[in-house]
Amino acid sequence: MEKLRQMIFCRRSVRKYLDRSVTEEDKARILEHFRSTKSLWPDIRVEARIVASDEVRFYFPWRSPYLLAVYSEEKAGDLEEVGFRLQQTDLFIQSLGLGSCWLGLGKLRKDAPQVEGLRFVMLLAFGHPDGVPLRTAISQFNRRGLEDISDRRDERLEPARLAPSSTNSQPWFFVHGEDVIHVYQTQAGLLRHRMLGEMNRIDVGIALAHLYVAYPETFRTVQTDAPEVKGYRYVCSFKI
Repeated sequence: MEKLRQMIFCRRSVRKYLDRSVTEEDKARILEHFRSTKSLWPDIRVEARIVASDEVRFYFPWRSPYLLAVYSEEKAGDLEEVGFRLQQTDLFIQSLGLGSCWLGLGKLRKDAPQVEGLRFVMLLAFGHPDGVPLRTAISQFNRRGLEDISDRRDERLEPARLAPSSTNSQPWFFVHGEDVIHVYQTQAGLLRHRMLGEMNRIDVGIALAHLYVAYPETFRTVQTDAPEVKGYRYVCSFKI
């Protein structure tokens, strides 16, 4: 877990890959890691498959040799669950010396693998990076400050601040209770909601994954009353 924690502070989204195969051993390790990831809500069934580049429709000018396709039951909290579990594996992939990148606009082709009873949700591109895959300093992250993502400055939330998000929107906001922290998602305008609505729910799960990886011994979600915050949608509460 310590290796994954280190990745929080140096990971980089990789969009340029070498034409080089990932070993079958590493592909098996990636799938096994996904299966072993911690869950936010264990009653939501989520599964992953590795698919090849020709099984995916890319909407960007770059491609990756491999992609991790994630499928989920349709339940309340499903997208946050996908973000939470897939980001743990994103960090694991980068800890192997590979590159990875969330592919929000990628879609599976009709002949790509499907999982009965589950809907396709998200793709994570991965492979051998063409260039240096990791950051070397916190200053290289383009992120808002802690005071912008929380009701008060809390250094414990730094791992969440560094989390990746669609269009770098950072759609999360933390409100401190007496002994818990409540997390909310920004309520976007109509146009932005059409573009990023589902992605932003996944993004909140990604930020929570960084907090779990940073504090694996103490992070846990809790059932509690949370205040309404204008302009935000309540997601869950947790302790760290």
